[in-house]
Amino acid sequence: MKKNKRRKRKRIISVTLIIVALLLIIGCAVYIGYNKVVQSTESNVSNSSVSNSSVTNPADSNSSDTKSDASESGQVNKNSSAASTDFKLSDDLAGAIALLAQSYNEFDSTSVEGEAWQEFFTSHFLMNSHYGFEYLNDITEKNSNIIDEEQAEYMSYSLTGVKSDFTFAEPLDYNNAASFFNDAYLESYTSEMLDDGVLVHAVITTVSTTIENDEPVVSNTSYNVDVKLVNNSSSCFDGYSISSLKCIQ
Repeated sequence: MKKNKRRKRKRIISVTLIIVALLLIIGCAVYIGYNKVVQSTESNVSNSSVSNSSVTNPADSNSSDTKSDASESGQVNKNSSAASTDFKLSDDLAGAIALLAQSYNEFDSTSVEGEAWQEFFTSHFLMNSHYGFEYLNDITEKNSNIIDEEQAEYMSYSLTGVKSDFTFAEPLDYNNAASFFNDAYLESYTSEMLDDGVLVHAVITTVSTTIENDEPVVSNTSYNVDVKLVNNSSSCFDGYSISSLKCIQ
């Protein structure tokens, strides 16, 4: 009887130990599994955060590209606008405008007609010792100060864009050039680019000299002039011709 009781107790203790051991094993397994689940969740959350931060929103990308393109386009337009208004009036053209404005309240292609125009152009442009331009200076230097009809016609065409016939009794001799009592010069200007040329808004000052009581009296008069320059690739006046001119008093 005593042996049976001892065996029962040993069995109970063994079973109890086995149960405790199983509970410990299950508890450890549960704990390990829980840790793995937590670590996996944290890893996924971290990866998701990194992924979200590295992926660019297509809308934001397009917006950035659009802004960049707009900026570049604006810069091009700005440069294009700066280039389109970057017009500089040469001394040759400035002097020519002043001379025409001094003599014409209005000038256009109809002004370039007959002997009157030949006389005016010859006296004010070809034989004026107070005004010269590059092409005139070049040919007189090369041709011993002689100007023939063909050269005169070319210079007149360059200035006006209108062909005209000149007839000289003999070639002009620039050694006989003279000056006038009145001079004119272009004081200032602004410009607007046109499809076929440039519109120039200029201020012209005329310097007049008169004699009073045997003494010279000098007076200045300034006025506004609108001048349309048209492109003329054959012109010796910087590739432009004066299409029209109007004095605004």
